[in-house]
Amino acid sequence: MTVGRILSFLLLCAISLTAQESASKKEDTFFAGTVSSWDAAKLVVSRPVAAKKEQRTFRMTPETKVEGKLRAKARVTVRYISGEDGDVATLVVVHTNKMK
Repeated sequence: MTVGRILSFLLLCAISLTAQESASKKEDTFFAGTVSSWDAAKLVVSRPVAAKKEQRTFRMTPETKVEGKLRAKARVTVRYISGEDGDVATLVVVHTNKMK
């Protein structure tokens, strides 16, 4: 009977750890707008919202992927993860204006 209780306790601990790991993983979110400024460490993107300009700053890391060439006033979509140290860009997609 004691072995059964110990095994049940260990199983409960394992399930609890798995649930905590799942809860701690952050979900990706997206923000689309126009590049205001950028450098190797950060990217500032703005967009108009209800007659005001909403501006977000994203931290750039060596792991951040950039699809296209960043430039001022380029339209971009940023996939990012929010954390304790701010928003970290994981992917930046630069949209080009293709003429039809």
